[in-house]
Amino acid sequence: MFRSRLSTLYALLAFICIFTAGLYYTHLSITADRKEQQLLVEEVVSAQADAIERRLNQALSSTYILAQEVRRSDGEFRDFNKFAREVMDTLGGLSALQLAPDGITRQVYPLTGNEAGIGHNLLFSDDRRKEAREAVNSKKLTLAGPFPLVQGGVGLVGRNPVFLVRNGQSHFWGFTTALIHLQDLLAVTELEQLEQKGYAYTLSRRHPDTGHTDIFARSGQPLHDFQVSDDIRVPNGNWTIIVSRPVSFTLSAVTGIGISLLIAGVVALLLHRIMQEPERLRGLVKRQTSQLEQLAFKDELTGLANRRFLTEKLEQAIVHSQREDECLALMYLDLDDFKRINDSTGHEDGDRLLRTIAQRLQEAVREADIIGRIGGDEFAIVLLNIKSADHACIVAEKIIKNISKPVPLGQYEAIISASIGVTLAPDDGSSSSELLRNADLAMYNAKRAGKNQLSFYNKTMQQKALHSMKLEEELRQALHHQEFFLMFQPIISLSNGSNVKFEALLRWQHSGRGVLNPGSFIETAELTGLIVPIGYWVIEAACEFIRQQLQSSTNVRPVAVNLSICQLRERAFAGKVESILTRLQIPPHLLELEITESMLMENVELAMSLIQRLKQLGIRMSIDDFGTGYSSLSQLRQLPFNSLKIDRSFVMDLETSLVDQQMVEAITAMVHKLNLKVVAEGIETKQQMLFLKKTGCDYGQGFLFARPLPASEALQYRGHAALAEKDQRSA
Repeated sequence: MFRSRLSTLYALLAFICIFTAGLYYTHLSITADRKEQQLLVEEVVSAQADAIERRLNQALSSTYILAQEVRRSDGEFRDFNKFAREVMDTLGGLSALQLAPDGITRQVYPLTGNEAGIGHNLLFSDDRRKEAREAVNSKKLTLAGPFPLVQGGVGLVGRNPVFLVRNGQSHFWGFTTALIHLQDLLAVTELEQLEQKGYAYTLSRRHPDTGHTDIFARSGQPLHDFQVSDDIRVPNGNWTIIVSRPVSFTLSAVTGIGISLLIAGVVALLLHRIMQEPERLRGLVKRQTSQLEQLAFKDELTGLANRRFLTEKLEQAIVHSQREDECLALMYLDLDDFKRINDSTGHEDGDRLLRTIAQRLQEAVREADIIGRIGGDEFAIVLLNIKSADHACIVAEKIIKNISKPVPLGQYEAIISASIGVTLAPDDGSSSSELLRNADLAMYNAKRAGKNQLSFYNKTMQQKALHSMKLEEELRQALHHQEFFLMFQPIISLSNGSNVKFEALLRWQHSGRGVLNPGSFIETAELTGLIVPIGYWVIEAACEFIRQQLQSSTNVRPVAVNLSICQLRERAFAGKVESILTRLQIPPHLLELEITESMLMENVELAMSLIQRLKQLGIRMSIDDFGTGYSSLSQLRQLPFNSLKIDRSFVMDLETSLVDQQMVEAITAMVHKLNLKVVAEGIETKQQMLFLKKTGCDYGQGFLFARPLPASEALQYRGHAALAEKDQRSA
């Protein structure tokens, strides 16, 4: 009787405690839901604000392109319609472009529908002349609107004042103007789709004259109480976007209380029964413990074996294969560019993609084989009792083919590939750690070979890995002990043989292997990030050489330095280069930075931003290895380069290849149209030099003129005597 009352009391206390905990958990859950909804709406608002701001900045950049062409042509803008059409086709989101010399609209593209704008005086007769005058006074682009347009609809007008320097004075030339329809601007957002999902929104601006807030776009339904706002930066103004969605937590509260009651009641009853049946409780605990141990070996997302469990299974498989004299294969698989898909579509879609890949892996192998998720987007497969390496190759190719099929992700389809490293036991190792390490090396070899393929492990990979680690440490020591030095190869004018500039070439005075060219260590430097400090050292050393020229009162020639893609990605790169120039008192125009065409094409937007910043400092810019990166004429004309280097692959066979001759002629003609100088590298024969000179190539570089020289000899070098003498005889 006492035991029964005691169990009832414990059950009642358990009911009260669990019900109280349930209420508290419900409170925390509702609070968490509120925060989650807040974060979701904040993310939505931020995404729409960024989309509007990005499209608006992209469209308004057209005025800077027009302004640059006006300044380039000294105010005499020819073929405006063709140029404007190319700009509009490239940038998108524009309704019209205009030129307004002296503030009066003279040219409009497209003219149809915009005829009324011709002859319009933006500084006096325009209702929004305040923004136009503000643009002239501040010398900055201003944005007017949104406001109703005479041709219908609502739009915005960006006016960019253009000033020309004549006789040392800056004179106002006029405006370059871009017209943007509001509906085209909003088309890049997801506001319409969000409204269909129950969201409401408003877009407003603070009126520059009255200071009042004007709403110029809104959803069909009013804002709800649960709302989030974000600012959109626009020239000479500020817009605000507010997004809200209906949220009710009443159902969650009722559900939480109900579940708390249910759980508390069930637990109380179970506790009452358990106290009366201790043996049953011990059996239950034992079974649940066994289930938890099973869960500890599974990957939560995919249901595959986790790393720990796979390693244990692999060890067991190795022991079994050794006992039965069988072979097994371990495949290490990594998804190519998974981070790009995961970042662009979201982690939820990334998880869905990983689950799909796990299912496809299970379909590609036998039921007895072992599949595990090592972590992130990396998987491992153990093929048991294989007959030969060909068997592993067939399975790996099947996996690559299966993975490459499109994966549905909501409204999108993701196409992904995989790189696979394969290692065999007992040939490549006799322990799980050794096989996993070797398979990982083979996988990275497949990555370096171009991805979407497989690679079998061999001992050379291990040697290369060890060599790479040793080389990395040696590079760090080389930086610390200043073992690097520069050679300088002259760049010659093909018209008179004079030395117009140098290219700085990096060398490493290795303590054991002598002088090393960059080809033997640059790849490791880029993979480890050491190329960044090495790159700054090269720039500083090149500037020191320029300072030596200045101090020796010789004919000072600029020095060109090659940049790495890692340096392009450095946000503080331009500032650090400026600091070096200032500290060494080097005129910026004596430093030239070379960017390869392939590097430029990898991220045009990033390169354009950096190049503009460097050009503002006065540094000269050049495209290196032209002809290998597939850039277009429209891209080149937007970038303020000074010169362009024709890749040596087009020069080496000039004497025998008609195709290379035609390519060089075409590149030279095209580049001269852009008012750039043309440099041909790799000139080794007189015939190559004569052809390039006849073609109109400006400068040449190669062993025909001079090999790379140490600084002391470079200071004395004046030019190619043979060219100079020939030029004098012709005169």
